[in-house]
Amino acid sequence: MMTHGSKPALWEAVPVLRASGQPGAPGTQLALVEGCPWGPAVSRVLLVLPRPVCSDSVTADRFQVWEEKEAFDKAEPVPARMLSRTRRTVRQAAAVTAAGAPTRQDSPYILLTLAVSPAEGCPFCFNPLTQKADWCDPYRLTVTLTAPLSTPEGKPLDHLELDPEPSMGVPCLAGVRLDGVFTGSGGHTLHYAFYGLDHPAGEKHPLVIWLHGTGEGGTNPAVAALGNQVSALWGETFQKEMGGAYVLAPQTPTYWMQYTEKGDWKDNPGVSSVYHQDLMELIRAVLAEYPDIDRDRVTVGGCSNGGYMTMDLVLDDPSLFAAAYPICEAYRDAGISDRQLKALAESGLPLWFVYAENDPIVPPAAHAAPTIRRLRAMGADLHATVLPKVVDETGLYTRPNGSPYEYNGHFSWVYFFQGLCTDGGESLWPWLARQNRSGRNKI
Repeated sequence: MMTHGSKPALWEAVPVLRASGQPGAPGTQLALVEGCPWGPAVSRVLLVLPRPVCSDSVTADRFQVWEEKEAFDKAEPVPARMLSRTRRTVRQAAAVTAAGAPTRQDSPYILLTLAVSPAEGCPFCFNPLTQKADWCDPYRLTVTLTAPLSTPEGKPLDHLELDPEPSMGVPCLAGVRLDGVFTGSGGHTLHYAFYGLDHPAGEKHPLVIWLHGTGEGGTNPAVAALGNQVSALWGETFQKEMGGAYVLAPQTPTYWMQYTEKGDWKDNPGVSSVYHQDLMELIRAVLAEYPDIDRDRVTVGGCSNGGYMTMDLVLDDPSLFAAAYPICEAYRDAGISDRQLKALAESGLPLWFVYAENDPIVPPAAHAAPTIRRLRAMGADLHATVLPKVVDETGLYTRPNGSPYEYNGHFSWVYFFQGLCTDGGESLWPWLARQNRSGRNKI
């Protein structure tokens, strides 16, 4: 497909995480997934036609797209698996080259841009019975024409013959290692995603660790990287703020809050995770594998279950880290002793908590709020972003009355990934970039 000096075809240039047939073959589709505040979304789809069409006949109003995917009927006493069928809004349509660049030439490649929103376009299915998310199975896009397309031969094309099951390409995961596997001395195997850097040998760069929430456990690190907008951490804005950073996103096979080998996790009273030892060993193994990581600039954070795991790590041994940023953290305050908090405060570890007051999943009154009060009374180095609620600040998503879209109050990580967490005149991202463990205990 490639010729000397040409750009790689779109399906060769982006990670294809789920392939249906042979991506790029006539009659196939490549759905392009982006990371959004609420998770992943299919925002574009590349159609590969059996023969070229005239570019000037390709307009958005000629295409109709129906999305059919796995879902759960939550109206039932026990949520039942079902198929959801929704019409997707086609924002733009253009003839493109194999690399995805717009062209005025005849082409067999058409790129459709689809509207996305918190309620539209997600290729993940959250299973309320297991509390886990994964790729929808099935996930289909049926594309039809409302008016014929022109062909160079002058014969109208009025029907598209396309496999309704698209391959899934994820541009935002380009350059991210998704095959990390580590088994610790505790006997647990953790998969992980890792983002590295190309930089001159000898330069030191920080390591940012992200710990996912309840829904992203399993053995597929792409789920942990896409379940929230984790791709922002290797995006241009965050990387520029950090001066270039490594990013480690470990994945638990079950739930970070699991505290018995029998699998108990939901009612964790405030005790350590069964994955604690293995996760610490993974972090140290990554530090050993990448000598260009600045060991004085290792920061750790996460949301919900991952916020719990963040607290679990720093309550046990804060000396490894330069800072921690627990978000809507689920470590029950009643399980944390004064001795533990005093040791954390006296370690000098900088902390930045984030939560929304109306969080219905992890009530702040039993988790972050009293822990913050106790730490402040002990003189901890502490910041907090306390939100009344979680709303869209981008202006892209609104409610029917035109007001900003309001997320579930648990979704306070939305503000972190958009760089919107503040405390007084301080902002979390620049604060994170400045943290350095120099002067504290060495690894």
